[in-house]
Amino acid sequence: MSSRIKASDLMGRYIAYAALLVLIAFFGAMAPSLFLTGGNFEVILQNSAVQCVVAIGMTFVILIGSIDLSVGSTMALVGTLSAMASVEIGGGAFFLTPFIGAAIGLVNAVVFVYGRIPSFVVTLGMLSVARGLTLIISNGTPVPIPFVGLFSSIGIPPIPIFIVVGLALVASFVLTRTTFGRYTFAIGGDEDKANVLGLPVKQVKIIVFTLSGALAGLGGGILTAQIGSGSPTMGTGFELTAISAVVIGGTSLTGGRGSILGTIVGSLVMSTLANGLIILDSWRLHRCADCADRHRAGRSRAAVDPARQDPHHEIATALLETRTRRIQHGNDHPDPADGPDPDT
Repeated sequence: MSSRIKASDLMGRYIAYAALLVLIAFFGAMAPSLFLTGGNFEVILQNSAVQCVVAIGMTFVILIGSIDLSVGSTMALVGTLSAMASVEIGGGAFFLTPFIGAAIGLVNAVVFVYGRIPSFVVTLGMLSVARGLTLIISNGTPVPIPFVGLFSSIGIPPIPIFIVVGLALVASFVLTRTTFGRYTFAIGGDEDKANVLGLPVKQVKIIVFTLSGALAGLGGGILTAQIGSGSPTMGTGFELTAISAVVIGGTSLTGGRGSILGTIVGSLVMSTLANGLIILDSWRLHRCADCADRHRAGRSRAAVDPARQDPHHEIATALLETRTRRIQHGNDHPDPADGPDPDT
């Protein structure tokens, strides 16, 4: 029994690493000239940057056995507010994004902890509230940011990648080397025992949800910089994407087990899969276009050269020339050695 438990634990923890290697090998074998390039790997990292930022915050939430469904709407609200602020204060508006997100996360935490309402219900309500406020504030239209400046430059590679690396290192250190990290694992492992032992369960929960909101706000700011505007539709469905990345990375949905590195790998698995499928589709269309070009070229050559239209054209032509020579020499009787009459 213990060996089977250990095997299942190992599979749950490291399946994401194996999946990433398998995906790279598969897509690399199918389209090596398109997939196995430095530029394409940079695209994968760039596309996964925002997802990694939000998923890091979601990791803390899931580790304590809770859930945060409001991160997508938080991204949209923070992105829109920061875009509006950028008109007045320029690139400095980007640095407001984690604080606005933290305020939203704090509201979630207070209602969750002191209202004794399940986190699923609280954050689901915030999902609707934040999205509705975003639509009201933006009038349903994207709010552009200055095309040139600090804000827009943050979305240019490799800055988002550097942000992810820095956050991952700090978050991993907090989880594995600090008292707060040990409290997080303990609460997710058994909240009742954590209360009996006198751990600050409420304070840890408030900090975790505030952190999740802050990182969702930061992700919204980065995405706003990448697309050049704060959009009311930004982050739609992002909560499910973040949860998927965390779970694929080996974090248990019931809490108490997980890692930041696993979350990063889970995000890379999802980005690599999406990127590889797009490349395979492009490769297929390219092959179809080549086949169509060769087919059209063959038909054009056949139209110019009538011999390509009839495989017996050369034989018929030779027999016709032989018959013509006989007629010219006054011998219209066929010679059996010359083969059958082409007219017949």
